[in-house]
Amino acid sequence: MHADSLPPCRTNVSAEDLAREADRSVLYGAILAAQRPGVRLKSDVADAARALAPYVRAFLDGREDADASYALEYACSCGAEAFLLAKRASRETTRS
Repeated sequence: MHADSLPPCRTNVSAEDLAREADRSVLYGAILAAQRPGVRLKSDVADAARALAPYVRAFLDGREDADASYALEYACSCGAEAFLLAKRASRETTRS
């Protein structure tokens, strides 16, 4: 997104922060897609979120394999580790 097209509340945000926000949006979409496979996602994130969803599903299922590790690494890289861990914990509580 070009700086001239940003809303006023976003003009002092770094490109790195905007990229992290975009990655978090993809992660949130992937979590939705993993929990509800038929969910409709915003077109901006749909393809990337659906590609990430199998990894997120592996993590939410409590697996300890490379797929689950990738989801956690992705979440860490965009500052959403706590959110993903909380989703897994709430899912484990629900199953108990």
